[in-house]
Amino acid sequence: MVEQIMNGLRYNTEKSTLIASSKNGTKHLYQTKNERFFLYFERPGQSTVAPYLEAVSSSRAKKEYGSMPKQVVPWNKAFGGKVEDA
Repeated sequence: MVEQIMNGLRYNTEKSTLIASSKNGTKHLYQTKNERFFLYFERPGQSTVAPYLEAVSSSRAKKEYGSMPKQVVPWNKAFGGKVEDA
């Protein structure tokens, strides 16, 4: 469990929903119960850096989701709205 307070808001990997993960499993996208998004960097660039969280906007969360091959939650459940064919 990783917890961090950013801008007066508590982000917690244990109390949030995993939405998607990177191929190598070092970056994860989470959604809080209040529908905020954050990234969890498990093993940042250098192994000496501790894991950390980064709050992200909904638009950035959508971009991150699209680039992550391990999508745990379907798009419409994570972001709402109807998914249409291209």
